[in-house]
Amino acid sequence: MESQEQERFLSVAETLARKAGNLCLELQQNLGNVKYKSVKDVVTIADVGSEKLIVDGLRAAFPSHSIRTEEAGIIEGSDSRYRWIIDPVDGTVNFSRGIPLWGISIALFFEDKPLVACVNLPKLGEVFTAIRGGGTFMNGHPVHVSQESNPTHALVSNGDFNVGEAAVINACNSRNFAREAETFERVKCLGSAVIEGCFTACGRLDCFVMTMSYPWDIAAIALLVEEAGGRATHIDGTPMQFVDREQVIFSNGLLHETLIKTLR
Repeated sequence: MESQEQERFLSVAETLARKAGNLCLELQQNLGNVKYKSVKDVVTIADVGSEKLIVDGLRAAFPSHSIRTEEAGIIEGSDSRYRWIIDPVDGTVNFSRGIPLWGISIALFFEDKPLVACVNLPKLGEVFTAIRGGGTFMNGHPVHVSQESNPTHALVSNGDFNVGEAAVINACNSRNFAREAETFERVKCLGSAVIEGCFTACGRLDCFVMTMSYPWDIAAIALLVEEAGGRATHIDGTPMQFVDREQVIFSNGLLHETLIKTLR
């Protein structure tokens, strides 16, 4: 695949992520009553509006590509090699309460592997991008994972509680938090996978654990972390499958084996 084609994929993704971010910021001023798609999981007009903007843009630019989104599901295209995976507002609870830790995630997979990633963090004014083999950038400048190798000086973030199958996730998270606290300097819970993935990619965090992920949660950040020099794997260290309800971990690479042993 020519680099010029990959650059076009990224350019479209970044343009749509920025437009979606601006729309979300505008809608955030007057959200009204948020709706609940499950007992403790909200959805807002921004989720719906952002998703439609991105899907419409991708369909116009790449009509043969398939798309998977958090809200609408799978939209099949005629070329099965290409699949866009979208999270229109990751960290919706944060977004709905005015907490600035949320973002828009767009990734392109080619033959089931991440090829292009873009995450826009509108309230932080940061856009993270990557093309496989080309490094990770934040606002056009290269970023790298941390060089921390001592777990007692390392920061780890863990996925949120009360998401999806709450009883299963909460039990797993409680166990993980306890084990992580014994090993690492601090344990955080920031409430947005794309925030935690981007923060790992640029060295603000050293590790990130997600108890039960879906492809839209991790599609972009897996590439961002790896292209920044880190590792992104299943919780046992095997390659990610990008399937529903997958347990995954991200790290600067130096602490990856320690993280795996901690969570066993």
